[in-house]
Amino acid sequence: MSMTRRTLASSAAALGAVAFTPFARAAATLRKKVLAANPNATPKPPYSPAVAYGNLVFVSGKASYNATDPKDIRVCTKYALDEVAKELKNAGSSMDNVLKVQVFLRNIDDYAAMNEVFAATFAKEPPARTTVAAIIPRESLVEIDVVAYL
Repeated sequence: MSMTRRTLASSAAALGAVAFTPFARAAATLRKKVLAANPNATPKPPYSPAVAYGNLVFVSGKASYNATDPKDIRVCTKYALDEVAKELKNAGSSMDNVLKVQVFLRNIDDYAAMNEVFAATFAKEPPARTTVAAIIPRESLVEIDVVAYL
């Protein structure tokens, strides 16, 4: 029995529709949800503090300019990580669920001191991480963003 191109094409289309329908339905139910631990913050930045999508939460960079000692990298790192933790808690997640971290340092010479605080925060099953030297706004010594699961 021979199949024509039309029969093959319609069979493939039907198979594809059946095979991918659950995935298409699941994708259609996913929605971006903007989150903010402090929705009354002023001024309002032109970005979302955190965004959930499916079972992931993306936390925007938390900088250290409001740290109690803005010149001490350890204090600044702890402050930024605490701010990340607040956003994660608000989203229904925690630091234990962090998958990926990006650390931006004003001065790469602060790497070892930052790493001490980071290692203490993520002592068990540390997440993947990227650390780079960067020009950070508002004279912050460090800025940290994360991706976590809910």
